[in-house]
Amino acid sequence: MSTSLAPATMDQALLGRKTGWFADRGIITINLLLVLCQISSYATGYDGSMMNGLQSLDEWKNFFHQPGASTLALLNAIQNVGQLVSLPFCAFACDYFGRKKTLVFGAWLILVGTALQGGAQNNGMFITARGIIGFGLGFNITAAPILIMELAFPTQRAPMVSIYNSLWSLGAIVAAWTTYGTFRIGNSWAWRIPSILQALSSVIQVLCMWWIVESPRWLISKDRCDEAQDIITRYHGNGDGNNPIILVEVAEIKEAIRLEHESAAGGSYAAFFKTSGNRTRFFIVLAVGFFSQWSGNGLISYYLSLILNSIGYTSQETQTLINGILTIWNLITSLAFSLVVNKFKRRTMFLASTVLMLACFIVWTALESTYEKQVDARSSGSPSVAKGVLAMIFLYNACFNIAWAPLQVTYVIEIMPYDLRARGLVLYNLFVSLALIFNQYANPIALEAIKWKYYIVYDVWIFIELLVVYFLFVETSGSSLEEVVTIIDGKEVHDTIIETVHISTTTERIYRNLR
Repeated sequence: MSTSLAPATMDQALLGRKTGWFADRGIITINLLLVLCQISSYATGYDGSMMNGLQSLDEWKNFFHQPGASTLALLNAIQNVGQLVSLPFCAFACDYFGRKKTLVFGAWLILVGTALQGGAQNNGMFITARGIIGFGLGFNITAAPILIMELAFPTQRAPMVSIYNSLWSLGAIVAAWTTYGTFRIGNSWAWRIPSILQALSSVIQVLCMWWIVESPRWLISKDRCDEAQDIITRYHGNGDGNNPIILVEVAEIKEAIRLEHESAAGGSYAAFFKTSGNRTRFFIVLAVGFFSQWSGNGLISYYLSLILNSIGYTSQETQTLINGILTIWNLITSLAFSLVVNKFKRRTMFLASTVLMLACFIVWTALESTYEKQVDARSSGSPSVAKGVLAMIFLYNACFNIAWAPLQVTYVIEIMPYDLRARGLVLYNLFVSLALIFNQYANPIALEAIKWKYYIVYDVWIFIELLVVYFLFVETSGSSLEEVVTIIDGKEVHDTIIETVHISTTTERIYRNLR
């Protein structure tokens, strides 16, 4: 198949073509099919909100013998321990068996785990079930965003992956409102029903697995080029085999795979330490993974009930209601910012998000301190101060959702070349899991021990995050793959960029016309 086309022919082909979300049947179809991948984020969001809700349920607390801070930490953290155990195998599975099979395999494991979780008879069974869920999630959430990035129409890749991460809030909404509805049940089904519904996204993926489309990039890497070209033709070219976008995309993927096979450093985790550019990638992924969980959001995601207890909102009805409203707020704000990620610079969004988070957390700390001191002095705090803390929680979440909710996975994938993409995402998931495990053990214990003073730790830490974002993060918006490689690697890839200029120039001309 020839990959050379006269520029005039390409320009004529693109002239007047619509490339929006509903441009043609092919784009609409692939966007609908990608929903099957995007809902992978549901299970992770469901988990945090479910555990928040269960901690407010008297039936759950009684069944598990009124778990203290250390037991709560274990019940929360074990899911991430399971995910951590799966991560060494995730990149291999994605690259060897394919993105689709890895995603479906993870969904099956989640189904097994949720069945055990819903039928748990004691602490040990509940903990084991959550570990299995975490193990399955590792495969599922590694494959899903890669598949989205490699299947989405070129101009819609960033928003589609950003929507994927924002659907964390969809799972949180279902969990929050389920626990709000079931707390009135006077038996163990009050917590078993929410536990079982964590499987919803996996049920959908397993039932619809025949409609999940494999990555053209993976197919080409396995010399199944005709299948890959058929997929690109059907969904990116709307069935028109003569569309120049098809030829350019296939040629770009082939060239990228050829270069990665020729690279002695590519295809292993050691590659992250062999060049200054890859070391930069490693530290960015490290920062994104930890900052996405260590910005104070872990307090809200898993221990909202402890925060609400500290400001006088102690009834299970009030706590589950606040949790439910907060999840809707998060979904609205995160999706809103996901849809405009291509309108702003990546660094601008990260910096704005972090600055506003810091401002909110400082005010939150001051109000929390005031309330707790009032309680110590006269055994009750001011309702207006408590409402102020509640307002800061909502404002903080909106600020977090400017960039850290929608962009964390998108940004990690964007800075990676093809040969390091799966491994880069595995590293990101590794750092997220490590951060969550620490948070889930440290947060409840620290909140009980030093109360409002613990918030000062996050004030200082978010300021450190701001400095790291300012000095380390690179701009990726509006750049092709080759341009991002040049930005990060500089002169180290000069010869490679020259070698691929015939591909990158053609691709960039088309993609810029599509934007």
